[in-house]
Amino acid sequence: MQAAEKIRIIANINSNGGRSSTVASRLGISNSVVLSAIDEINADCIYDIKSGKGGGLEVYGKISDEKESYSHIGKCAEDWMVKNIYGPHGVTGRILRATHDKKLSGKWSTPDFSGLCVHNFQHTKTKRVEIVTFEIKYAPKQFNVSCVYEALAHTRAANYGILFFYDDPLNEKIDADAFDEIKMECLRLGIGMVISQYPCDISCWNYVVPARSFNPDPRRVDAFIEDAFGTADKKWLNNNL
Repeated sequence: MQAAEKIRIIANINSNGGRSSTVASRLGISNSVVLSAIDEINADCIYDIKSGKGGGLEVYGKISDEKESYSHIGKCAEDWMVKNIYGPHGVTGRILRATHDKKLSGKWSTPDFSGLCVHNFQHTKTKRVEIVTFEIKYAPKQFNVSCVYEALAHTRAANYGILFFYDDPLNEKIDADAFDEIKMECLRLGIGMVISQYPCDISCWNYVVPARSFNPDPRRVDAFIEDAFGTADKKWLNNNL
């Protein structure tokens, strides 16, 4: 059972003042396993589960907006990118940087995270630079189709655009009609769509719509690298080309 499901069960039992032993009984596991799971969940700093008055468990979410999810997603995004964008053939070299604090010119021109990837092809003796961008949204407040167009705008300079929603299991507000509309637009426009209720674990990232490859203007790619990445990153890129 994934952490998000355990959190949901604990939160439901919490409404009745349930203790950890009640959770253990509901899940059919020992109380020590529940306590260990609570410690692991608390260590990730996404949720805070503790005993309240009378010994009943209380569950609090620590992410209430997009920015509070950045640190958790940033720890996993590079590994997820390698596994899901490039697959078993991988990529020769890559770096991932937080770019949400950059001031890039143009509307919807600043991704929250950006991957800079280099492919050295052994047999064709060619090299290729690719950009992967991530647009992060907090689903309870930002689940609407305009997010797709924001992620699409990044593909002016990116080869792959990913739209990531954090779906808080304590505050689920994903509307079925909105989900269908967002999914269809991602499919139509080639934007990758990811939804997760536990963003610090890529096994909990649901890759709903695979991203398609774009072929941006090299001049835009060059300008994006200049503005979005630091001196050390650009030196790394030059050393790998």
